[in-house]
Amino acid sequence: MNLQKCAFAWVAVVAACSLTACLPSAGSSRDSDSEEDAAGSSGDDNAGSFSSVEQADTEGSGEETAGEREPFDEDAARDAAESELASQQYDGSYGCTVDCSGHEAGWQWRAEHGYAVDGNSNSFSEGGRAYDEALESRVDEMRGNYDSGEEPEY
Repeated sequence: MNLQKCAFAWVAVVAACSLTACLPSAGSSRDSDSEEDAAGSSGDDNAGSFSSVEQADTEGSGEETAGEREPFDEDAARDAAESELASQQYDGSYGCTVDCSGHEAGWQWRAEHGYAVDGNSNSFSEGGRAYDEALESRVDEMRGNYDSGEEPEY
């Protein structure tokens, strides 16, 4: 029984010593410079070494957290691209015969309703397809920029 008490006491002493070693590094940022100088002049070469190791561990873990990026958000990119394109006019990608009014109507229908439909004219349908193609192109551009390390634009 005495051996168990001795072992328990030894564990308590080791734990207390470990905690005591943590206190100067944690308190050094709050304590005055004169207390740090006094601790440094005590002749104990190991007094600052624990603090350095602890600081390096903290910095390392912070870098991992800061270095991680959220994955590319396809939905947010698509929403942002939709918002951009909704205020634009037909881009002329399919060409026009006279005034582009059919293409423009198809483009606007797609922007307002969220889907393209086949209309009564080829130009209307082409306007909706042109919007979808412009949307995909813009999302691809945003993904490429993200993959190149730029911040997301959404």
